[in-house]
Amino acid sequence: MSSKDSSTGGYSSLAEELAAKAADSKQQKSGVNQEVNLLAKAVAILSAREHSEKELRQRLKRYTDDDAAIDIVVTRLQRENWQSDERFVETFVQSKEHRWGNQKILQALSQHDLDNEQLSDLKEELRDSEYQRAREVWIKRFGAKYGVDMYGSQAIDDDFLDEVEQQDYQEQAKDKAKQIRFLASRGFSADVVYRVVNSRGAAEED
Repeated sequence: MSSKDSSTGGYSSLAEELAAKAADSKQQKSGVNQEVNLLAKAVAILSAREHSEKELRQRLKRYTDDDAAIDIVVTRLQRENWQSDERFVETFVQSKEHRWGNQKILQALSQHDLDNEQLSDLKEELRDSEYQRAREVWIKRFGAKYGVDMYGSQAIDDDFLDEVEQQDYQEQAKDKAKQIRFLASRGFSADVVYRVVNSRGAAEED
């Protein structure tokens, strides 16, 4: 992942340029230049966290209805690598992949008008890791009950096994349905959900 490049012509950094131009505006007493002000707003937004291009444009529309001015600012920030959809996707997935399934991640990203090829590649990557991610989520929620940990070890005593065996079909079905609903609500695919629940969080075989 590439880092943000803040070099600008005539200034050592974008922050220095914004400060200098803001000072010039005050000295000229001509009001704050719209482009400089919008650029400063955009930099502040992107400094807080990564944003997609669509998301950034929506945020900037709070400050102006001038689409041309927004185009100028966004184009510059992309050129100088302050805004990157690729970087946005990477950080978004990193923040959600240990809690959300593929469907929920891809549905959220579909709202950002991202490149179809990029989303297609991401879909393949997520598919390869979905079982393990769903298993980890299941273990965090239900593993203690079944004595299963992240390393695949089990510490279920005989008394617990007897208790499970003595449960009638209706009780077992109710417990399993609860687990299925939990994983499905996190956006994991049906096939992965049933495999994780039916195996009680067993590690996937190679």
